[in-house]
Amino acid sequence: MRMLIFSVALAFFAPAAPAYEFDAALSKELSAEFKKTITGNATGAEVYSRIESSPLPSSGAVEPASEVPQQKGFKNSKLPRILVRYDNSVWLAHFNAAEDTIYFNSRFVMRFFGAKKLKQAQLIERLHKNAKARAEFVKYADALCLHELVHALQSRLYPNYKLDVPADNPVEFEYEAYLTENLYCHEKMKKDPKLLKAFISGSYYDLYTANTLGAYLMLSLDRDDYREKIRKKYEEEIAGYSTFARNVAAQKNTVADSKIIGYASGSVGDYTGKTAALSLLQAEKEAYAAFLKGFYEARWPAFSAEALMFVGSAALEVKNYPLALECLAVADENAGKYGVPPEEFKKLKEKGAVAVLEAAAFIKDYRKKMTLEILSQHLKALEKACKKTGRPFPEIFADLRAEVYPKALKYYARRASAEKDREKKEYYEENTEYFLQALDKAQ
Repeated sequence: MRMLIFSVALAFFAPAAPAYEFDAALSKELSAEFKKTITGNATGAEVYSRIESSPLPSSGAVEPASEVPQQKGFKNSKLPRILVRYDNSVWLAHFNAAEDTIYFNSRFVMRFFGAKKLKQAQLIERLHKNAKARAEFVKYADALCLHELVHALQSRLYPNYKLDVPADNPVEFEYEAYLTENLYCHEKMKKDPKLLKAFISGSYYDLYTANTLGAYLMLSLDRDDYREKIRKKYEEEIAGYSTFARNVAAQKNTVADSKIIGYASGSVGDYTGKTAALSLLQAEKEAYAAFLKGFYEARWPAFSAEALMFVGSAALEVKNYPLALECLAVADENAGKYGVPPEEFKKLKEKGAVAVLEAAAFIKDYRKKMTLEILSQHLKALEKACKKTGRPFPEIFADLRAEVYPKALKYYARRASAEKDREKKEYYEENTEYFLQALDKAQ
């Protein structure tokens, strides 16, 4: 399923946030209320348990673990602080490891509430004093908070991943954070699918739900494809992300440089220290790789198959056929190699057949009432589903496809050239490429 937006991040060495009067009180309230909400699901409870049994956040890479200095009014805690601050970036939230703090971007908090022209201090005070407003915020931003809590946990368990080199943040951390967020979202939606159905039918929207479901809807049976989408977004499109392997390589270069300088100057102390740091980093790299492998193997592909069935069925209910086809028409000849249990494979295959038939009937009945974009997306989804599951494209739509695809190509190409927003531009470009290739094959 397609990822809508990535609006969560790790941040390091950011300037310390100025204190506001109600920071400590609001942080305490949000921390308690997010914990109560998130631990209501098994995935969330597991993350909190791991944090509470983990070492205190470290103040230095190779120094003994110690408590991060707290601002006035804050008590030492195993949990990170939660603050609300203005940020001009695209991030809805980020975790700052140096400060052991989760920051929610006040620009988006105000947009969520429809508030305008509030000063930073006013927003913090109002959230502190208005329990109903906080409850609404926590209700919809819970999965986002959990994602950042995973990064807080990672900073406690693997504190040496940057060390003394200007290495980037390992993208592997995002593989764990996103799957954890997806698992939590799935549990939440299964308990009450009304929000999912309202969102995918277009009858409800809020920016936190869009972010959470945007990540959830990128699931596929193919674990490598799922992680590749995350890697590409963070490594190629967002600055500040690398891999554990490249961070180790950077540290090795630093060790080699310090060895040359140390022997040239007659002092090998710095070289010895950097060698010890490299050993710590190498050990953490291996430990995290083993953890991540086990974390995925214990959950994949049973979880992804279940989630695809759940979302696809909900999409069928609300007649979102492009999404239904994308979720359900996955039981092709390659599904077996992903390790999907035979019973789940059978369910997906049967449901996928239903989705293809319903989508074809819907296009036949409503094509004259659809806009060019909606009609082209339905035809595209049907065509892709038929190819994936080895079905012939319905002959009754051959003339319609020949008529719509050239118009769609012009439409998406024009929109792609004019669009400034990165996510929307990517969407238009992907569709331009799809319809161009489809027309080339048809000739």
